[in-house]
Amino acid sequence: MKAVLILFATGILVLFAGFLKKRTVLLALALLGVGLALGVVVADLWAGDYDGLNSQFKSMLHFDRYALAFSAVALTSALLLLGLSRWGFRELSETLGDNYGLILFSMCGALCMFAFNNIVMLFLGIEILSIPLYVLAGSRRDNLASNEAALKYFLMGSFATGILLFGIALMYGATASFDLQAIAAALEDGRHSASMLHTGILLILTGLGFKIAAAPFHFWAPDVYQGSPNMVTAYMATVVKTAGVGAFFKLFSVAFAAATPFWALPVAMIAGLTMLLANFTALFQTDFKRLMAYSSVAHAGYLLLGILSIGQEGAAGALLLYLLVYGIASICAFAVYMIVTEDNPDSGISAFNGLGKKQPLLAAAMTICVLSLAGIPPTAGFFGKYFLFAVAFERYPWLVGIAVVSSAVSIYYYFKVLIAMYFSREQNEHVVPMPMDFRLVLIAGIALIAMLALAPGFVYGLI
Repeated sequence: MKAVLILFATGILVLFAGFLKKRTVLLALALLGVGLALGVVVADLWAGDYDGLNSQFKSMLHFDRYALAFSAVALTSALLLLGLSRWGFRELSETLGDNYGLILFSMCGALCMFAFNNIVMLFLGIEILSIPLYVLAGSRRDNLASNEAALKYFLMGSFATGILLFGIALMYGATASFDLQAIAAALEDGRHSASMLHTGILLILTGLGFKIAAAPFHFWAPDVYQGSPNMVTAYMATVVKTAGVGAFFKLFSVAFAAATPFWALPVAMIAGLTMLLANFTALFQTDFKRLMAYSSVAHAGYLLLGILSIGQEGAAGALLLYLLVYGIASICAFAVYMIVTEDNPDSGISAFNGLGKKQPLLAAAMTICVLSLAGIPPTAGFFGKYFLFAVAFERYPWLVGIAVVSSAVSIYYYFKVLIAMYFSREQNEHVVPMPMDFRLVLIAGIALIAMLALAPGFVYGLI
């Protein structure tokens, strides 16, 4: 709860400080707020302090060990993204305070999605997370693709919200409560309308499937990712994904655990379809942001294996580790992409041509990120997939088989980037010198990936 208050207060302060001529002050305030929130979360997690302000709002929000651990992952991703923002947001200097404020308010929604004890708070968290993103996606007002991305995201998000609300209404009609524990008790005692309950669960599953971009609710992702500013795309692919999966797991593990025999098969079918469709579609992509969009969709399929493993020991820890590794690797990959496409009209994979010779350190960072996203040992991404697949194998060996095949397919399109960097005869002459901000973020990101590869059990054992 303290972290939410810190982020909200910082967001208000950044908005009012938006008129300042020194733009570095705004970045410093945003970094201070997110860093302080992360410090508070880590301190509470380390000390085991799950009370404090929680006692006053426990029926709505409760930051237990699960919520604190997932909040730490989301805040870590946000901190790395803000480290890129001074250069990444330089074209939006007139609205810089607004952009930082929107990101901070969106983070408040993400934290609420980890800590909700009431479905109403889940809905509010999703909307607090999403509404600022509709604006951020269209923040390049003179760019047609950005405007198109904002409109598509808003329209699709509105429909998904309506479906989610309909599902919540049916859930209340079936159980007479919004409280997660009360819903779980009603399901266990059989005090519910089965038809209304099942319809509500399917509608809620549809709404959450849109938020994490799982097939067949993923069609918005490629266009929105491609048209949005690079910083916003990276935020959608990491923080928003973490928030959606964290909320998904908590809702279905606490409230809907007794109904697992009903919803497990639809989720398994969605997971299999997501992995196969996204990975095979990504094979034909030439634009890097669209490739990363389908990569994000594919990772949603892998993460659904964790949802299907609810009730098994280590399921939440496997999700936590996977999301942390995926978030760090994706942010660093987008950082390299932002540099190689600066002053370059080519946004395709060919933008990486010759990067291994021109900027070997930058190419090395991209290599580590790509290998981690592909799950190649001994990177941290391999351990993330290993723990997730291992915990799901006991119940769904056939689905883990699909996941392994899909991961093998993903190696082909991830390695397109490596081939362009090291084996292409052409060279991208537009690569600019790496800003110090990017250098620091890449060093921090690669260091974290290396630490997670050496000691993945530390994060895996947090929950």
